[in-house]
Amino acid sequence: MASRIYPTIAAVKLPTRLSRLLPSKAAHVRRRHLTTMGLIVWGNELLQSWGVVPKDTRAPRADTCLFCRKILGEEAEGNDGTFVHTDDELVVFRDWRPAAQRHYLVCPRDHVSSARSLTAADAGLARRMLQAGKDAIARDFPGEADIETRFGYHLPPFNSVDHLHMHAFALPFDPPWKERKYSVHPWARFAFMPAEELVERLEREAAAEEEGEQR
Repeated sequence: MASRIYPTIAAVKLPTRLSRLLPSKAAHVRRRHLTTMGLIVWGNELLQSWGVVPKDTRAPRADTCLFCRKILGEEAEGNDGTFVHTDDELVVFRDWRPAAQRHYLVCPRDHVSSARSLTAADAGLARRMLQAGKDAIARDFPGEADIETRFGYHLPPFNSVDHLHMHAFALPFDPPWKERKYSVHPWARFAFMPAEELVERLEREAAAEEEGEQR
């Protein structure tokens, strides 16, 4: 699949209903299902780490995952008005409830459950996700190098969708209290991890593994 850049937010009227943003089967999902999803992912990842259940294959799960369904819908039917970038590995689309003047989600096409499940082998994926988020913001603010940005991941059990997604923001937050939900203060690392820190950690682990193999 060739890389596609879609019109920026300024050129597209934003949909206002969830049913416009997600395929119809997902539009009726109840809020309580979303709020408990992080706990389910957290428990499942613990069981996988203990070897109680097999690790995920990362195959798409259109029957249970909102984002898999959305991504597969773009493949089959084209842009629903929310995608701003697609390629063979990643998609970038607008959050249906934006928390800042720009708020994009960067997702892999594969079903990866969360940032906590990433390993050293995923260092390249994490780096490319960060760059895709930066590129999406940069396209909306050409020539504005001083625009304040933030990129990061909610960690289980604080994620609401069990499909890896990086938040990409052009600040300020709107409303301002949303900053707490996406805080990058040291005390908040248990809930929200800055994407830059995740990339650095995975690349260190990848380098350490490579060095160990060469010994």
